[in-house]
Amino acid sequence: MREIISLTQEEIELITRGDHSKAMHIYQDTVLEELQVLKANCIEINPTDVHLKTLIARMYQTVTDGDRSGVGIAAPQVGVNRRIFLVKRYDKINEPFEFFINPQIVWYSTLLQQGQEGCLSIEDRYDTVYRSLAVHITYFDLEGKQYQEVVEGYTAVILQHEYDHLNGVLFTDRIEEQVQRKYRDATEEIPLVYEV
Repeated sequence: MREIISLTQEEIELITRGDHSKAMHIYQDTVLEELQVLKANCIEINPTDVHLKTLIARMYQTVTDGDRSGVGIAAPQVGVNRRIFLVKRYDKINEPFEFFINPQIVWYSTLLQQGQEGCLSIEDRYDTVYRSLAVHITYFDLEGKQYQEVVEGYTAVILQHEYDHLNGVLFTDRIEEQVQRKYRDATEEIPLVYEV
């Protein structure tokens, strides 16, 4: 693994600040300073960092918090520009949330699916986005062991949305890109398309 920059004192203070049983503040695209964090490229985090379990627990608390709950959350959404996100696994029994440390999507299917997306960092906006039907992702656990898997369907959509956050891309950016592209139906029975 490449050399990874340790968490800064500022990041540690943000992770450990306040009541750990309560949700963290979710950064919003309407606040300039917060948008700058959301639009920045994230850097890798040491999977064995002692503060990482706290960050994961607090991100989980935030993404499952009552009326503002979601299906995924990335570290920059709570102000930490590190490569980690949590995703609800609709492709697994009981639909657990799982964390992905230093993930890399190494393959995207050319077959796309279209669906409605929203974002905890963009209030009151939902819109249609094209995403790959399947992705191949690599990631690490808390012991630094690497995993890889191919994920399909709605969970693949969530993975792509959260992965974009790590690269400073919001779903609204994807919508703007996709307006310039052309698509054709892959089948009449299922709404899948190819980019042309």
